[in-house]
This record gives sequence, C-alpha cells and structure tokens, in this order.
Amino acid sequence: MYNSTPDTLIIGKKVIYLPTCHSTNDIAAEIVHAGLFEEGTVVITDNQVKGRGQRGTVWNAVAGQNLTFSVILNPTFLPIQEQFLISQITALAIRGYLASYVTDTKVKWPNDIYMNSRKAVGVLIENSLQGSRFATSIVGIGVNINQSHFENGFATSLLRETGRTFTLTEEFHKLLKFLDTHYVRLRSGGQYEAIRREYLSHLYGYQQDVKFAYQGNITNGSVTNVTQLGKIRIKLATEPEELEFGLKEIEWVKE
Repeated sequence: MYNSTPDTLIIGKKVIYLPTCHSTNDIAAEIVHAGLFEEGTVVITDNQVKGRGQRGTVWNAVAGQNLTFSVILNPTFLPIQEQFLISQITALAIRGYLASYVTDTKVKWPNDIYMNSRKAVGVLIENSLQGSRFATSIVGIGVNINQSHFENGFATSLLRETGRTFTLTEEFHKLLKFLDTHYVRLRSGGQYEAIRREYLSHLYGYQQDVKFAYQGNITNGSVTNVTQLGKIRIKLATEPEELEFGLKEIEWVKE
C-alpha cells in the first residue's frame, strides 16, 4: 500500500493507490477533468494493463515488481514556450534517484533514463493549455525496479544492475522526494538556463561519438545541444552542418 509522503512540499501529499488500472495517466486525466485534484497528486498502481509510452509505444511492466505512477502538476507559472523544462526536470530527478544506486546513469533524449546503456525508465508527459500558459501537466513514470527478465534485450532494472531486491514503497517515497525537489526548483524561477545546462551534462551522446540511423544509413554523430522547445541538435559525420530533429525524425542505433 502506498501512502502520502510527509516530507515533500508539493508532490506526493496526496496519493491515490489502485491495485490495477488501465493507465495511470488516463486516471489522472479523469481526476483533472472532474476538478478533484490537488497539485502534486500521485496516482499509482501495481498493475497497469494498458500503459502508454512515447510516440505511441506500449510500456510493459510485470505487475508488482516496478513503480508505475502519474503525477498531476499545475505549472501555470511556466510559459508555453518553456514546456520542455517539465520534461527536463523530470528526467533529472529520476536520473538523480537512480544514480544514487548506479553510477553510469544517463538521460536519453527526450526523457528516457538509461543505466549502463540500457533503458530503465519511460516517461510520458501530457500537457493541457489554457490560453498562452499551462493548465495542467500529467507526468507518467514507469521505473523498472525488481523485474529480472525482459522481452526487450535493451531493458534493465535496479535489481539487474545492483543484484539487490528493493522495497517498492520505500523507493517510491525516495523518488518522490527527488521529483519534488526538482519541481520546487523549477517553480522558484530564475534557474531555467541552469536546468538546461545540467540536463545537457547528463545527456546520452552529448559531445560523445554515438551512432544514428539517418536517411537509410548508419552514421556516427554527437549531440551538440537541445533547443528551448525540446528539439535535439546533432552533428552527423555525413553532414556538413548541425541538424535539428524532433521526435521520430532520427533514430538512435543501439550498440
């Protein structure tokens, strides 16, 4: 059973636990639509049967072995053109949490988290707008904790990387503290550029030689920057100048 977190400022003061559900993001959206939420409300389940990932993918997790939850935020302070900061602080918070256990932990653009070059976390952020500002942001998070076997050979978990079994309720509260700290930092204002720099410093492929699939060819390249709007800038070995890409416009090649 998951309870509220007493030592956070915003995230986790109210926790809604469902033994099973189709999608925590969908449940969170229903709560928002009904106007029944407090900012920082968390919806968590042991068994998400229709979890969604980025770009229309499916997020599969073995029931009762991982953390699958959604956080409802109300970032009305944030201009629409700064919406990628929500993705960045979420990624930084989760990376910081996992890095307390595994040294080689990176953010893979836009907000997946890799441990030892294998995917451990998926994030799906769904924003709703009101005029020129945010109304709500639903941040769906799936973290592989105790799962030991995966259909995808490039997936991993804390158990696989550390050899330890973890207590999910304890890890849930630890992760909420990281998320809360980073969100409060964003709300405080004046740190947008610092957040962007920190995100780049932990980004997989930043100023490093990695492989991409582009226009039917495999080529080397390196990430040079991420724009304010969240597009990634890459210098490919086959192209004379840096190029800018959105989701689905370039593919990382697993090594």
